[in-house]
Amino acid sequence: MKKLNYLNVGCGNKFHKDWVNVDMVSSSPHVQAVNLLKGIPFPDNHFEVVYHSQVLEHFPKEKAQAFIQECFRVLKPNGLLRVVLPDLENIIDEYKKFLNQNLENPTPISEANYDWIMLEMFDQTVRNYGGGQMAVYLRQAQLVNEQYIIDRIGFVGSTIRHQAQQTTPSLATQLKKALTDFTVFRKALKTAWHKVKYIFASQEARIGAFRLGGEVHQWMYDRYSLARLLSSCGFVEMRVKNPFESDVPKWSEYELDVKNGMVYDPTSLFMEARKKA
Repeated sequence: MKKLNYLNVGCGNKFHKDWVNVDMVSSSPHVQAVNLLKGIPFPDNHFEVVYHSQVLEHFPKEKAQAFIQECFRVLKPNGLLRVVLPDLENIIDEYKKFLNQNLENPTPISEANYDWIMLEMFDQTVRNYGGGQMAVYLRQAQLVNEQYIIDRIGFVGSTIRHQAQQTTPSLATQLKKALTDFTVFRKALKTAWHKVKYIFASQEARIGAFRLGGEVHQWMYDRYSLARLLSSCGFVEMRVKNPFESDVPKWSEYELDVKNGMVYDPTSLFMEARKKA
């Protein structure tokens, strides 16, 4: 099938083969590797749709406008932008709910939910290693609030929990994975640090390399701040959506926000806007 004139930016492993998919690193023959820090490498007024999910929050606040302006530039007049990112308003509402409940009438579940929502609020911003404390939390053998967490983090969280509950791999398998992970990371670090080997890097250098590697969140948004950012870049008709609805034709067929009926990021903010015709 001919490629749709739709662009998926920063797609990771979540893409549709009929879209144009780009990311900093290619995870598939269907994904083009591009340096998004240098812009979106397509002509002006080119795409009918631009979509990015869990991307904008990884840009420093001072660089967010330039990125959204690039999305605006490559869209055709009346083209549609769909943005999905963590919803600060939702997280704060949950935090306040469990803070008040634990102050008034704490239970083991309310305390666990409070601990989890604190991780949602801070961990992806302050972590110094892959997965951070959220990954550690999810790998616990027993979670009294497991359903609450799955309801909040959807398909990805469910996958992590499933993996954590599998039989512990053999020592040989663990060693092989550790060596593989180490090799991959060392190669990445060589490039980032002009071929300085990981084994000789200081703790400060390792943390710095991780925090510059793109995993951490640099800023957070709510429906007001995101709409204001889009408007400042020339977009109009900002509307909050849900994972199942979109002005993109045949949206459900692409399974970019929903996989096998399960939402990837159920508590995220979903917003669409148009480039003025």
